[in-house]
Amino acid sequence: MPLDQTVLDRREFADDVVELRPDIAEFRDTRAPGAMIALSRARAIAKARQADLLKFRRTWGGAVEDVAGTDKPAVKPIDRAAIYPRSHILHFSVLATLVLFEGLANAYFFSKGSDLGLLGGWLQAITVSFTNVIAAFFLVGFIGLRHMSNRNKPIISGIAAAGVGLAVAALLMLNLTASHFRDLLELNAATLALGGAETTGTVLTPVSEARTNPFGIQTLEALLLFVLGSTFAVIAAYKGRTFDDAIPGYGGVTRRLEDASRELEKALEAGWKDAKKLSQPELEELVEAKNLLDEICQDLAGPGSQR
Repeated sequence: MPLDQTVLDRREFADDVVELRPDIAEFRDTRAPGAMIALSRARAIAKARQADLLKFRRTWGGAVEDVAGTDKPAVKPIDRAAIYPRSHILHFSVLATLVLFEGLANAYFFSKGSDLGLLGGWLQAITVSFTNVIAAFFLVGFIGLRHMSNRNKPIISGIAAAGVGLAVAALLMLNLTASHFRDLLELNAATLALGGAETTGTVLTPVSEARTNPFGIQTLEALLLFVLGSTFAVIAAYKGRTFDDAIPGYGGVTRRLEDASRELEKALEAGWKDAKKLSQPELEELVEAKNLLDEICQDLAGPGSQR
C-alpha cells in the first residue's frame, strides 16, 4: 500500500491520547459550534453594553464618582429610560421645510433691493433662513439646552446656559437686522420713487440700524419678517432639544445596548432551532443567554419597570 494511503487505527494509540481540559473537551459534544460561538460572542457584548448602561445611570455619564457597592452616599441615579426618536428623518424634514418655507416667504420681502428681483431676494432670504434655523437647532437646542439638563455637571451646565443666552441674543440680532433691512429697502424704494437720493445709502447699514434702534420697525412686512424668523428659530431649537435624549450620551449608550440585544436575540433564535440536539452545557448556555436578554429588556424599559 502506498504511504499516502496508509490508514492508522486510533485504537493502537489509545494510551498516548492526552486528557483534554473540561472547557475544551465539551466542544467534542457540540452539535453546532459556529452557532454556539456566535451566541457566546453576542452574550459577552450584550453583557458589556448592559454594564455600560447601568454605570451611565449611576454616574450620570461620568459626572459623579462610581460608588456602587460601597457605603458612601451615592447620587440618585437616572431613574428613567432614555427618550429619543427612533428615526431622525422627521427632524431633518422639519428643518428642511423651515428653511425652504422661510426662504420662499421672505423672498418677496427682499426682492425690492436686488437687481435680480425675486430670484435675488430668494438667495438673500434663503441665506438668512439657513443661518437662523441651523444656528437655533445646533447652538440653542442640540448643544445648549441638552447640556443644561445634567445637573451633576454644574460647570458644563453653566457654560451651556451662557452659550444659550449668547446664541439667543445673536439670533435675535439676526432677525432684527433682517427686519430693519426690509424696512430700509422699503424706505429706499419710496425715496427713489419720489425723486430723492439722499437716504439711499442707509440701505447698506441694517446692522447699525438694528443696534441703535433695535425695535424701531416701521413697516408691517418687516414686523412679519421678524415674527416669522423668531418663530422658526424657536421650532428649530425645540427640534434640536428633542433630537436625542436630554442627557448627552444617554441615548447613545442605550442604542448600543439595543443593537447588542438584537444580535443576542438572533443568536438565541438560531440556537433554539436545534435545542433537542444540544448537549447539557449548550442548553445551559442558551438559558443563561435568555436570562441575560430578559434582564436587558427590563433595563431598557427603565428602572421604573423594576419597582
